Amino acid sequence: MGINLDRKLLALVAADMVGFSRLIESNEIEILQRQKQHLIKVIEPSINKYKGNIIKTTGDGFIATFESSVNAVECSIQIQSEINNMERIYNKNDRIWYRFGINVGDVVIDNGDVFGNTVNIASRLESIADPGGISITHDIFQNIKSLNITNVEYIGNQHLKNISQKIEVYKIIVSDNKDDVSSIPESFTEIDQEIRYCSSKDNTIIAYAKVGNGPAILKAPNFMSSLEHDWRSPIWTHMYRFLAEKNTLVRFDQRGNGSSDLDPLDITFDSFVEDVDAVVNDAKINKFPILGVSQGCAVSIAYAIKNPNKVSHLILFGGFARGKGQRNDPSYESKSKMEQTMILSGWEDENPAFRQFFATSMIPEGNKEQMDSFNKIMKITTSAKNAARISMVNDQINITEMLSKLEIPTIIFHCTEDARVPISEGKFLAANIKNSKFVPIKSKNHILLENEEGWDIFKKEVSNFLKN
Repeated sequence: MGINLDRKLLALVAADMVGFSRLIESNEIEILQRQKQHLIKVIEPSINKYKGNIIKTTGDGFIATFESSVNAVECSIQIQSEINNMERIYNKNDRIWYRFGINVGDVVIDNGDVFGNTVNIASRLESIADPGGISITHDIFQNIKSLNITNVEYIGNQHLKNISQKIEVYKIIVSDNKDDVSSIPESFTEIDQEIRYCSSKDNTIIAYAKVGNGPAILKAPNFMSSLEHDWRSPIWTHMYRFLAEKNTLVRFDQRGNGSSDLDPLDITFDSFVEDVDAVVNDAKINKFPILGVSQGCAVSIAYAIKNPNKVSHLILFGGFARGKGQRNDPSYESKSKMEQTMILSGWEDENPAFRQFFATSMIPEGNKEQMDSFNKIMKITTSAKNAARISMVNDQINITEMLSKLEIPTIIFHCTEDARVPISEGKFLAANIKNSKFVPIKSKNHILLENEEGWDIFKKEVSNFLKN
């Protein structure tokens, strides 16, 4: 005998706090108290006023249902406006913002909860909304024309994570929330970035983000990345803020990482290059510099060779043309088997021993905060299975024959005592890329940290390089 489940046409509102983990880490008690005040003083009264129902609250948001699309939108605008005003007294780094997504359609109701594609789309819409703003589907837009809302912007058909079809999306700008974000002078954080999704050649969904103003600069992905978490990491924050000072920084999570598809069918070097192409086309950028770090250098070079008219400059840091399996190292096979075993057994383990070992090989001169951050990033960005697959692909990279074909201005940075990728690989790039500039950085790290003397050298060299 089948179980009867109720179905009903409802408008769904999904809401989520921007940068919840970062805020909680900085001041847990105060953030939770303010969040509770939002719920008691604004969210619950507004939903009751517009005859909605809170289906569930999560640690950083909620899902609510309404029988009317108009009520769902009016309620969401009221909530966002009031919370945006309440939070004005805080600086940007401490301010609470919410993102809202609204969809309408049939939902399955079971034991007080709601399920189905309508719910999934609302939840995914929320992720691409502006901080303090609202994303809505075309169906919602059609249903609310009587409201005569003026601050509505059409952003076209959008890929949403784990949703097979493209969704036509509009965004509602609430109480000049966009101006509120951009007008605050503090440094960039994750609330400033605009996240979008696109589909690569093999239909793998890739998450990318834009932040800053000015001509575009693209950062190619490297081993581990998270569009959200990298912003609060002392490993990457300084790099991204520098790149976004005078440019629009475009970056994305590599397949198998972060907000991109975590279970792609293929993880290959060619697919890495195709992902760059997908992001560039979806973001509609042209004639831009690319920053590649580690294996991102080879990906950047391969993309530039295929698209010489799109790339203006190449900035390569800690890179290589030949992966570890292509350097004629007689001990490679035994070392590779050992690393694969360690990744698969230790990457996700509660005991951080392997992650600390790996972090030490990447940033041996890092302080405790930087080491702990790297350890954490490893665990939250990708799975052990994906890490092992990506590591094997990186080991077999060989773009040696491409180097002589490169005609794009190139600057190459490499740390003098990099234990992860020896400086000889950086010199190999410089020797084979015509008219390239090689800049050694005195350091043992594979990733350049903000507290190193080499950071000021890097900033000066890159600024001069891009000016020329």
